[in-house]
Amino acid sequence: MGSRKRKQINSIGHTLERSFNAPARDILDAIRSGFRAQVDVKGKLAELYLYRQLKALQQQGHISELVWSDKDGDPDFFLQYMEHRLSVQCKNVRSGEQYKTGERKGQFKVELQKTRGGIDPRTGEKTRYYRPDEFEIVAVCLFNQTSTWEFRYAAARDLARHRRQPGRLEVMHPVPRCAAPPWHEDFLAVLRNLYS
Repeated sequence: MGSRKRKQINSIGHTLERSFNAPARDILDAIRSGFRAQVDVKGKLAELYLYRQLKALQQQGHISELVWSDKDGDPDFFLQYMEHRLSVQCKNVRSGEQYKTGERKGQFKVELQKTRGGIDPRTGEKTRYYRPDEFEIVAVCLFNQTSTWEFRYAAARDLARHRRQPGRLEVMHPVPRCAAPPWHEDFLAVLRNLYS
């Protein structure tokens, strides 16, 4: 009976099911039982849906040399726009968090810092904070607030700097529901703004 069951599992179609030797339902149940696993999957789904948008732009001839990177410490995407090579970082807005007061009231929050960090021995700066030159564009997925896989895009150069380390980006940034500078609904609009 055990070998028949194992053989049945091995006949499953998706490569992840074969890799884990488990059916999709069991994999999904495992993800459902782990908060961190769900956060990781939402991050990868945001990257997948962004990749599909970027792939469509590549097929239309707007960008070229599209690479989806999974290397620790690298931005999520590398591409070329005209003669410019650039990188894109993909993030999700925070779940259930919005600004409560002032001009930012009702805007979503995105956290722009690395998962891990340290101290730069030359400068003493915390390396968990991004430098504005570590990527050109940030693509922020709104799913955690809207349940839709839509994005807002901004150039890193246009984002607020950290109060104590001006050579780094601020950790929390407001993301408006409706695009307003420096945020755009159209990826190409950011590219044109950067390189016009």
